[in-house]
Amino acid sequence: MINATKEMREARHGLQTLSASDPLAQTNILRHVAAFTKLLTGRPGIDASPSEPLVGAGFRLVDGEERLLAALTRRDGVERVYIAFDIDDAQGPPIGTGLFRKEGDHVVCYGLCKLWSPVGDGRALLVPTKGGEHAGYFAFRRGQPFRRVEGPVHGDFVTGLRRAQARFARLLTTGEADDVPRRGFASAVSNVGQELFTRPLPLAA
Repeated sequence: MINATKEMREARHGLQTLSASDPLAQTNILRHVAAFTKLLTGRPGIDASPSEPLVGAGFRLVDGEERLLAALTRRDGVERVYIAFDIDDAQGPPIGTGLFRKEGDHVVCYGLCKLWSPVGDGRALLVPTKGGEHAGYFAFRRGQPFRRVEGPVHGDFVTGLRRAQARFARLLTTGEADDVPRRGFASAVSNVGQELFTRPLPLAA
């Protein structure tokens, strides 16, 4: 295992800032967030209430960066869906999705989450997977945190995944997610000891 030095971390943070400031990368990431949010909640993320899960995105979390999101979640109790992109391909598709959620005194990160869509026009479910299997899912509720459900989804799992992928692609290609980037925002999270700081990042015009 190679531990990142301070210089390596600073170089990576500089690359993150550079990539995040690229107009095409910003638009791509925000469009994906908008499409994901629309599938999961049935509406644009701009209309979310403070008690609902927050859907955001950034680059792959490395070198303990996931602890910053966990600390934010512990501090405010808001569930966070994090969509990860490759820092070397910020204009490409996401490489993974996770959920940070406070459960009791701990913050749990559910990795390898996928969207599963039912037949019809119902909202998609967020399903943590492991080895291609799943043992529960999270359902969106207006004005509330996710409802956690133990057990399988009500329908064929693989078919529902494909249905969600098709609907996601349609949102991206039909322009339904195009206007949301103009209303989105970006911020950088950092810490000094136990203190957390968020810094707004400018969005390209």
